[in-house]
Amino acid sequence: MKAFFIEKPREGIVRDTEIPVPAEDEILLEVKAAGVCGTDVHIYKGEYFGSYPRIPGHEFSGVVAGIGEKVTKFKVGQQVAADPNIFCEACDSCKENRQNFCLDMDVVGVKRHGAFAQYLTVPERCVFDVSGLTFTEASMVEPLSCVVYGQEKAGIPLGASVLIFGAGPIGLMHVQLAGINGAASVTVVDLFEDKLALAKKLGADHTYTPAEFEKLGLVNSFEVVIDCTGVPRVIEGEIKYVKDSGTILFFGVCPDNSSITINPYEVFKRELKLCGSFALKKTFGKAVALAKSGKINLIDLVDKKLLLEEAPELFEDIVSGNSGLKTVFYPNGIEGY
Repeated sequence: MKAFFIEKPREGIVRDTEIPVPAEDEILLEVKAAGVCGTDVHIYKGEYFGSYPRIPGHEFSGVVAGIGEKVTKFKVGQQVAADPNIFCEACDSCKENRQNFCLDMDVVGVKRHGAFAQYLTVPERCVFDVSGLTFTEASMVEPLSCVVYGQEKAGIPLGASVLIFGAGPIGLMHVQLAGINGAASVTVVDLFEDKLALAKKLGADHTYTPAEFEKLGLVNSFEVVIDCTGVPRVIEGEIKYVKDSGTILFFGVCPDNSSITINPYEVFKRELKLCGSFALKKTFGKAVALAKSGKINLIDLVDKKLLLEEAPELFEDIVSGNSGLKTVFYPNGIEGY
């Protein structure tokens, strides 16, 4: 089969490799669509844990092409997607329902080969039926499940005003989910007018560039502020907009050696809640249900549909700063997806 390998940091190549053989509790999946995530870029740049060579890709959908002898819930030909996080369910973290901090976690596309290939294997316990969705939509269930988990952690009160910084694919999912979760108004701030226009189309009530928003002086105005930029200096400037007793959700991934300055007296006096959200935890099924409901528009978040052979050039473009919205690879051909 063909697969995109990151041989070492900043060196990617599409080459032939053996089709993997599923273990007794695994399915063999023919990959139909696989989305590019920031984590894949970090692996490409050598900034994330894992080993090389590695086939990245943890946002994917496809068709069951084979099953292990102990697989009972799926059959060949079934349309599926999978939670890429393989929890051990035996360590203390898992037993305390903190599976996203599993001490022996395996991750598709990070610690084991992923979806930028024509085939991959994944345990049956991670697999979900996604019939009724296009393969493109189904490949975006994984990032949606992370957004679901983040908003569960933050908690959006009914009738709340929500402020979102960053209108990339993740920010635009947050826009839509905030409305579903009962926000009375959703405001989006981003540098790019085309992304703001899309945010408006997808349900944002107000959209601004940073310069426009700063002039409004809306300090202490939003019950929930969600950062989707991962830029420390931007986050520092967001805290003043959180309403007293409100929450700021750190969703965008900052560099691991970064820091911000926060006045602890302000956190104390205004009863601010600083909330983190790492990956997902048992929210994949909820995201599948939301995608199938038609209440979340995932298709408009995709701006590039590429064949696997285009992966090396794409990753170099992203490293150079030309990322756009969402890129989806089609390892077995684009037609109809």
